[in-house]
Formats: sequence, C-alpha cells, structure tokens
Amino acid sequence: TQKDNPIWIKIRQYNSQMLVKIMEELESVPEGSGTMMDNTLIVYTSNNADKQHTNGANWPVMLLGNCDGIFKSGCFTHVEGKRPINTLYSTILGSVGVSCDRFNMSEKMAKKFDSGSGPLKEILA
Repeated sequence: TQKDNPIWIKIRQYNSQMLVKIMEELESVPEGSGTMMDNTLIVYTSNNADKQHTNGANWPVMLLGNCDGIFKSGCFTHVEGKRPINTLYSTILGSVGVSCDRFNMSEKMAKKFDSGSGPLKEILA
C-alpha cells in the first residue's frame, strides 16, 4: 500500500517540510493586527479519494490556518455521510463572499450524495 511505500513516505515528508516553510514565511509577514498566516487558509489534500476526483468522497484534507477565524483550527473533523470534495470548495468560496451551492457539480451528480452541496458547517468556526 502507499502508506508503507518508502517513496511515498519520502514524498509526504518532503511535502510536510515545504508546508512548514510556507507557513513560517507567512507567519513572518505582518498584516493588519497579526500576520499573513492569520488571514490564510492552506488546503492540503491527497491526490486520491475513494473515486474519481469530481465525485470523490472520503477524501482526506488538511486545512492549515483559519482565514481570520472563519474555519475551525487545531482539531480533527470527521464529516458524516457521503460528501463530495466539491462541498469543501463551495464552503471555501462562501467563506470569502462568493455564493456557491455546488462547485463544478451538476444537480444530477449532487443527488448521488447525502449532501452534494455546501457549506460544510462542520469545518466553520
């Protein structure tokens, strides 16, 4: 499996190191009453879920930062039911003022899920 593959382990370690560097750089830039990292959301996700990317569910995602308190931070969140990755994107868009019930998903496709539209209230602060 991928989790035991030494090459995949090195890739994940490298990616994690790069994420730390990016976050440290953002943390060093003053912005408003805090830093640029305080106003940032980094989305780090797998290249795969349980199905093809436009209708994949069970997709592992790591959100780094909280975009000035919009998103929960410092916790693990399990989203119940079958929710497509698209709902994450519509949630992010909604958090910055863009109204979007479904991101890149037809109504027909959305009906295949427990909820094919956003927002993912579980990740909002």
